[in-house]
Amino acid sequence: MVINLLDMLIDQIDDTVISQAGSFLGVENSGVKSAMGAALPSILGSLIASGSSSQGSKGLIDMITKGGHDGSVFDNLGSVLGGGDSASNFLNSGSDILKSLMGNKLDSVVDIISSVSGLNKGSSSSIMNMAAPLVMGMVGKYFKSKALDAMGLSNFLDSQSRYVADAMPAGMANLIGFSMPDSSGLGDKVEAAASIARNTVAEATNEGGGLLKKLLPLLLILGVLGYLGWNYLSGSNVSNTVSSVGDKMSETSKSADDMVSDADSIVRDKVGDATSTAGEMASDAADAIAAKAKEALAGVTFATGSVGEKFSNFLASDRKGESTFSFSNLTFPSGSAAIQDMAEVNNLAKVLDAYSNIKIEVGGHTDSSGDAAKNMVLSQARADAVKAQLVTQGVAEKRITTKGYGSTAPTTDNVADAANRRVEIKIMN
Repeated sequence: MVINLLDMLIDQIDDTVISQAGSFLGVENSGVKSAMGAALPSILGSLIASGSSSQGSKGLIDMITKGGHDGSVFDNLGSVLGGGDSASNFLNSGSDILKSLMGNKLDSVVDIISSVSGLNKGSSSSIMNMAAPLVMGMVGKYFKSKALDAMGLSNFLDSQSRYVADAMPAGMANLIGFSMPDSSGLGDKVEAAASIARNTVAEATNEGGGLLKKLLPLLLILGVLGYLGWNYLSGSNVSNTVSSVGDKMSETSKSADDMVSDADSIVRDKVGDATSTAGEMASDAADAIAAKAKEALAGVTFATGSVGEKFSNFLASDRKGESTFSFSNLTFPSGSAAIQDMAEVNNLAKVLDAYSNIKIEVGGHTDSSGDAAKNMVLSQARADAVKAQLVTQGVAEKRITTKGYGSTAPTTDNVADAANRRVEIKIMN
């Protein structure tokens, strides 16, 4: 059975718990839910990062055992969050966990949680303190039930990386030092398999066999490459797979003459016809999309020089040249990610709605004044704010990625120039 700790945690924090936490903190339930949804994977990701080494894993075991994190907190979670000394002790426990895990990064982590949830830093910090013992309790419960050692705990936490990666707020992974499990060696294994495939296909070609015969080894290797990728994603060991692949493909190549007759000309004709038809269909589809998009945007008035005007003109043309566009009238209060005028963002949403196949990256940039780390967090928060507004306008979330660049990509030689404080969009397909 596949264990997903993040899902298990989310299942424990139902609407009743969210309501109790909201009442305790004096904030709206929606804000609590949003902050908790960002806090849980962030804390679990920090645990995974801490447990990636033998020493770090031993440190986590020490925290689990000394803190009594055995999952019993879930037996009566309502009373823990009901207020009084029990709630205060619970939050103090969470604060100690977070300080130990995140150290001087904690303040920046809270900034991201606050930006995502819309809550102030105090409330976001309290929710982080609530979430930390819950995460530790869930990890501790599994650790205890399986009687894991340091290596076992480290391996188990690694297995949770794929669930955590997509759930963390943008920018959080880099901040807390979280990364997916090391895939070193996988590329070499895939390349070795690909090399076998190339050699096998070349041999079949030299022998003059039919097209289908030549394709059989290639089809086999494609299946093997997919198998290798799936085994990596599912955490399986693929170290012993590649050597046997060569043997099987060699056997397949040698026996291809006995399996198929020569059908080169028939296949070639059919492939040629299909390619021609596919090309015509693709061209017709592209024209239809462009015509429909222009029609959808006919009634939209774009300000001169706005991102909507530049972006829509680019998409309606031959799409040559620069594919990154800056907002011309998108402003934020100093040090904040709150958008002051939504007009440009809302018009951009209309363009994305008209061209529903386009994916973009929203990039946040700052000048070089102030602390570089905080500028990075702020730029990420502003990019996330634009994405959030686009999503509320109906743009599918999966079409938008975000990235905070801080002051690393100035547009002018004067790195403190106001022109460097900008938000850009970039076409990703």
